[in-house]
Amino acid sequence: MAADLLSTLLQFQPGSADVQQKRDYDQQARGFVSQLSSISAAHWQKGGDTPQDVLTVLNPAVNSIAYAFALRQRINAVVDKRSVPDTLKPGGHVWNKLVLWLETFDPVQMRYAGHEWRKLVDLVEQIARATASPGLAIAPMRSAMMRLDPTTGTFTCFHLSFMQLCMETRSYSAAEPILDNYIHSLPCKIPAPAREGLEYSVPCAHVATSGEYMHQGSGHTDKVTLADMQEYYLLGAMAYLGLRQFTKARQFLEYVLVVPTLNVANGVMLEAYKKWVLVSCLADSMDGATPRTANSVAMRQVKAASKAYEAVAEAYTQLDDLPKLKAQIKAGTETWADDGNTGLVKEVLEKQMRSYVSRLSRTFSAIPVSNIASNVGSSAEDVARYLETLITDGHLNASLEQSDKANAGAVLRFFLDPAQGPLAKTEKQQQQALFEQAVRTNILAGQVRDADYRLTLSKEYVENLKRQHKKQGAGGDAMDTAWDDGIEAEEDLMVDLN
Repeated sequence: MAADLLSTLLQFQPGSADVQQKRDYDQQARGFVSQLSSISAAHWQKGGDTPQDVLTVLNPAVNSIAYAFALRQRINAVVDKRSVPDTLKPGGHVWNKLVLWLETFDPVQMRYAGHEWRKLVDLVEQIARATASPGLAIAPMRSAMMRLDPTTGTFTCFHLSFMQLCMETRSYSAAEPILDNYIHSLPCKIPAPAREGLEYSVPCAHVATSGEYMHQGSGHTDKVTLADMQEYYLLGAMAYLGLRQFTKARQFLEYVLVVPTLNVANGVMLEAYKKWVLVSCLADSMDGATPRTANSVAMRQVKAASKAYEAVAEAYTQLDDLPKLKAQIKAGTETWADDGNTGLVKEVLEKQMRSYVSRLSRTFSAIPVSNIASNVGSSAEDVARYLETLITDGHLNASLEQSDKANAGAVLRFFLDPAQGPLAKTEKQQQQALFEQAVRTNILAGQVRDADYRLTLSKEYVENLKRQHKKQGAGGDAMDTAWDDGIEAEEDLMVDLN
């Protein structure tokens, strides 16, 4: 009977008095999920499309576990492998129910129903793709990820699929809330043994990080690999490039390069390095040094295949030799096109032009546009239009004025005082920028402290302490807790990550 099913689904009430203690909540939630998992598919369909329909009676924000089970069973019952039923299409009855749940579910409850959460997030993407509307899955997926883990700091399979959707639809801004969060955890095989049985170790507790309740056994994610992380960071870098946030893009490309590898570079690393060389020019980070933690053998391999890009970067450093940069870019036209980097190379040329104009402010307070045009080999009209664009886009704190002298043309006048000109900032705006940076720094520091704490719970750390204690002896100096002594070989570390 539908009434019996509804009675079962309403058994677990998170706000009731008997689940106020974390251990009680944990036991009842686990038992409830186990009970719902044993209900047959046919039983779930009873009472559908009636006033007793469980999807109508249940509140997705309060009865999130029960609603998730019922919703998935309803979708399975109406799905057609040959076509998508109208009720499942965007705007349809069941689609609306699915989106509503993804945007309102109780995140604490869904720590216990990871398999249902993952399947429903998968379904919203599959339906959107099947109806040729992949962009409609972006907002619900992002909402589901951030409700379950506000930091989105535990890397899951959905990080990659979400970024793939954003890149396919060129929804770069939509990806920012996820990309701006630091990845601080990988889904481990099981929770830390040292926390088992403790009051604060249960998933419903106010845990230190999402890695405590999102792991390979929780069902929230499929297995992730280092290749998945590399692709995520590469796509993230490309999204930042689309938003013209070059410093963040460069950082993401570095993440690709420093991922552990067995002395062999893969295609993702090669693509990332080529972009990294160009983006380093755009981000004003031309120190010429690759990340110190990158595998040296792999880096030599990618460098050998990126000579044309390094030649462009070398020409870029010669700021007063614009013809040389133009020649290098023209010589590698086919290379940039084959690699899909033509736009980036053009951006490098534009950046050198902007740098040239900006350096003029160190010598001149004002300069005729005709003088600039003669130095760069272009007409005064073209240079004037280019300068107007720089000023409008916020790249140049200056203005174009007409000279008082006859036939002198336009004059570029620089504002040397940062409190003047089109780029001037008030004291309040400067304070706000500093405050926002301090908030980001504090969040990152907290994640680092938690990572250090999790490290002290690992078997390798404890074994290292034992070895150090034996070396020091009972009456020795304070122990050196550095654990580079006896660390596992790179191949052994990779076994756990792949």
